[in-house]
Amino acid sequence: MHSVLLIEDNPGDERLIREMIGEDPHAPFTLHCADRLAKGLEHLSGGETALVILDLALPDSAGLDTFAKVYAHSPAVPIIVLTGNDDDSLALSAVKGGAQDYLVKSRLDRELLLRSMHYSIERKRYQVQLERQANYDALTGLPNRNLLHDRLRQAVHSQRNPRNIAVVFMDLDHFKFVNDSLGHSVGDRLLKAMGERLRSVLREGDTVGRVGGDEFVLILNDQSNEEVIFRAMQRISAKVAEPLSIDGKELYVTASAGISLYPQDGRDVETLLKNADVAMYRAKEHGRSNFQFYTSEMNERVNDRLALEHALRRALERQEFTLHYQQKVDLRSGGIIGAEALVRWLHPEWGLVRPARFIPIAEETGLIVRLGEWVIHQACRQTRSWLQAGLEPGVVSVNLSARQFRAEGLVRAVSRILQETGLDPASLEMELTESMVMHNVETAIATLQGLKSLGVALSVDDFGTGYSSLSYLKDLPIDVLKIDRSFVRDIGTGSEAEDGILAAAIISLGHALHLKVIAEGVETDAQVHFLKRHGCDQVQGFLYGEPVPAEQFGELLGRARRKGKRA
Repeated sequence: MHSVLLIEDNPGDERLIREMIGEDPHAPFTLHCADRLAKGLEHLSGGETALVILDLALPDSAGLDTFAKVYAHSPAVPIIVLTGNDDDSLALSAVKGGAQDYLVKSRLDRELLLRSMHYSIERKRYQVQLERQANYDALTGLPNRNLLHDRLRQAVHSQRNPRNIAVVFMDLDHFKFVNDSLGHSVGDRLLKAMGERLRSVLREGDTVGRVGGDEFVLILNDQSNEEVIFRAMQRISAKVAEPLSIDGKELYVTASAGISLYPQDGRDVETLLKNADVAMYRAKEHGRSNFQFYTSEMNERVNDRLALEHALRRALERQEFTLHYQQKVDLRSGGIIGAEALVRWLHPEWGLVRPARFIPIAEETGLIVRLGEWVIHQACRQTRSWLQAGLEPGVVSVNLSARQFRAEGLVRAVSRILQETGLDPASLEMELTESMVMHNVETAIATLQGLKSLGVALSVDDFGTGYSSLSYLKDLPIDVLKIDRSFVRDIGTGSEAEDGILAAAIISLGHALHLKVIAEGVETDAQVHFLKRHGCDQVQGFLYGEPVPAEQFGELLGRARRKGKRA
């Protein structure tokens, strides 16, 4: 049975149509009625309707606008328009806009109505079939070249705030060999399986289509930067390369892919596809099983990134990392009361690699968890060594990354390291950013309480730059607030009324919550005087010294000890 929805506010017309359908006991229709457009649209949302009979003049909508709203809501459902004697032109406009048929109420009879209902359902089904054949690949069910062009055109033209769109032209390597050696049936199944794989690995809103043979095109919308595109292509390539079993045979398939970016590599569909195709042939020239960007600059950046990631994976085993320590100074006494341990990478060929280059990659790849654990272990071992030498390093802090903080086993790892190094937990401080805490407050509090139970101190770094909730802040088991360098930098640059107002506010807030407050990025005497006047507890920054290797920091501690004895 076909479920038919009649949207009609006239009770007489509704009764007439109901009787006409009911006169034929063999008519395959069940009728549902709505006397308002809003009610009709609500019924359509249920998804069971096979046909709509629509009066264009309703209490809450009139004219072509009524048809447009129903069509926009359910474009796949056929619509018959009901009109009065003088509305033929209006009804014809509705048919041109997508309605299947129209009926004039005064000329309506049972035979005409039932014939129109049967005709409209079958005509719509045929239209949908033709549209599918015109827009979808028969073998894989993926969008074909025609629909891909349309989707890409829409993506380009809908850009209000330009963001990168990546167009990927992908060709399976040595597919002809599979077809020739295993037969076209296996080749077809391989193409279908590959289409499903590509569809499964893409985000909602992205598109994958087949444009012929073993060629696929991917449209990756709303890409913020090349790093994101690079990571997406790594994920897609890895998925394609997974072994595939067909008829008991395990096939290993790779792909060559070329990538063009909107808007820099082209502002229209044809140019973007042509340039992606050019880049794909370059990938084949590079030995297949790789992806290339259209521009040489992008490829250079990607190759640098690949080299950096590869070197980073080996750096831990080769012990290429080291820690530098930046002193923390008590503002009242001027003495060193601690240090922040900062990781550095000393590559045998590249020299010192800046943290800004390798930390984001370590975070993305997950290597940050191993690296972070090494940093904690090394900082604890070094602090214990200073203490055994009779020096007073104070509390040494290490930074936790977001991924490290959310990883399982962090508390156990810190507990194990403290036991292995024999360091008093009171000598260790863990620094985390406020955004890490606010990402999932309940889970974060549980982790912080676990760390706190070990006896280590906890500090919130970069305070004031994120989206803290003050109601949560008082519940966090933390000891220190760290004023972000951007607020310290403002001191001495604005008017006297605004000078350092945020830094002063954070100091006041921290002390109200019984927390110590430390300012980072201190570089001038004016900043020191301001912070001291407002009661800041500790400072660190280039005014007191850059981060230095452990040996050099030990010499600083030695001089501080000798100076203390002389005093």
